[in-house]
Amino acid sequence: MEVSGKVTSTSKTNFDLYCIPCDTDGLKEPAHGFCQDCQEHLCKSCFKHHRRSRPSRNHVLLEKDAMPTQQTIVDDVNADVITDKCINHRDKHLEFYCNHHKTVACYVCVTLEHKQCKVDYIPEVSGNVSDDLMDLNKKMEVLIKKSEYNIMKAAAATKQLEQSHGKVIEDIQLFRKEINDRLDQMESIIIKEAETVINTANHKLENIKDAYEKIAEEVKRSQSFLNDLSKTNKQNKLFIEMKNITHRIMTLENEEIQIVKDNMTYDDIQFDRNEKLLDQLRSGKIFGTILTYRKPSADTELCVTYERSLNVKFPSDEKKCDVTGTVMISVTQMIVADYGNEKIKMINIETGTLVSEKTLSSVPRDVIKLPQNKLAVALLNEKCIQILSYTDTSLSLDRRIDVGERCYCVGYCQGKLVVGCNYNPGQLVVLDLDGNIIQFFDTPRMFDGPEKILISSDEKFMYVSDCKAYSNSKCIKIDWQGNVVKRFEDQGYRWPKGIQEMEDGTLIVCFCSNHKTVRLSSSFKECEIKGFENIDINNPQTVTYSQRNHKLYVSCSSNKGSSVNDTIKVFNVK
Repeated sequence: MEVSGKVTSTSKTNFDLYCIPCDTDGLKEPAHGFCQDCQEHLCKSCFKHHRRSRPSRNHVLLEKDAMPTQQTIVDDVNADVITDKCINHRDKHLEFYCNHHKTVACYVCVTLEHKQCKVDYIPEVSGNVSDDLMDLNKKMEVLIKKSEYNIMKAAAATKQLEQSHGKVIEDIQLFRKEINDRLDQMESIIIKEAETVINTANHKLENIKDAYEKIAEEVKRSQSFLNDLSKTNKQNKLFIEMKNITHRIMTLENEEIQIVKDNMTYDDIQFDRNEKLLDQLRSGKIFGTILTYRKPSADTELCVTYERSLNVKFPSDEKKCDVTGTVMISVTQMIVADYGNEKIKMINIETGTLVSEKTLSSVPRDVIKLPQNKLAVALLNEKCIQILSYTDTSLSLDRRIDVGERCYCVGYCQGKLVVGCNYNPGQLVVLDLDGNIIQFFDTPRMFDGPEKILISSDEKFMYVSDCKAYSNSKCIKIDWQGNVVKRFEDQGYRWPKGIQEMEDGTLIVCFCSNHKTVRLSSSFKECEIKGFENIDINNPQTVTYSQRNHKLYVSCSSNKGSSVNDTIKVFNVK
């Protein structure tokens, strides 16, 4: 057995010195020379190539008669021997590195393809790689972190796509239902129209029938009377009655003409199909199209462009309109809590028209959407949550849930209501939909006056805009155990009101005292948003976002200096 570093000689060949490079390929070739730089014996072929190859052409080579007569063999287990094979020359090892092409190569590749390149012999340069290894490790760590981050983003995007797919299917089915409902309405209208035409025609025909029956009966009586007079030979009487009846017949003839004219009807009715409607249904994509949308991220700017303003004061309002809560119930309809007129309004936001309204028993401070076409309204003075039901065209009062505290705002999550109550200090009360209290969040100095509650999209946290009169205000992120996860307090921003989560997880917060609408990350770091700077948004109170059409709705005052919110400004989000 050979020992590493020991001088030995071959005993299995008929020569004592052999070529070290060939030996690594499993060949035993007699040594023809020696390279002092590589400290290796070389066969005739390797000796020749060693002299020609660019990486080794300046090595000191000793001819056969001057080469060492003893050979040093390094144990294969411990030796740093290159065993990697060249993919182009399978019998050659990758012993060289081309700095120009940034690739490793065998000596054949170097000879044929890298004659003009700066080439290093790997065993000579491999000992000084510590700095390069450190840099490479840093790059690999960065790439690993980026990969892990992008894997996380891809997983989140996959989840979002699944949710989006569900929403797309829901929207398609909802649209189909709206079409079906509208077609049902159109069918009902046209059937009623046909019934009206038939009933009117039948009524006129009945009038004609009755009138002619009366005429025929009267004429028959007169005819019988005249025949009787004729048989009795009362000529004078007959003459007089004939003249009277003749005058009556003329009257009846005129009446008969007028009856026909007054009760003129149709011989037949038919249904004339609206072929244009059918052509539209036949025209391929009339049902709709699938649009793709790239969501912004928290580390990129969000751009909004002003579209229009909606006046939410209507002729039925007796007082100034003051919007304190808004929520979308469909892509075209919004529910508005009007504090000034003590109303809940259903508004078509495309046409700006009032669809329905319901007067409440006291002022509403907030409104949110519940499952099964229900709404929850915070009634401040009556210390309760008013539940309402809604359809596409109407609102109706349902029931009340007593809270026992003054109710400023309300949120909903998985069958639970979260109600923001009282002022100095404030608290959150969690109830089920039957009014049973589940828990309180009332840690001292946690809340001053909760104005709005937002449940995060993952339902793990609550965001609360909290106000304190004439002092700094704050936004608070808490978990369901009541732990404050993050707090946003900035003296430049006062009196936060509406708070809305966007698709990228950032938040839009209305600061009414500063007349500012600000974008924050979920950790309350201020993020860039463009488009609000050139638009007057006075006293913003509520903010609502529609993912279906990527529009942002901000309630504000139409007049600068006014404290009532009678306008909703609509923005497109990109």
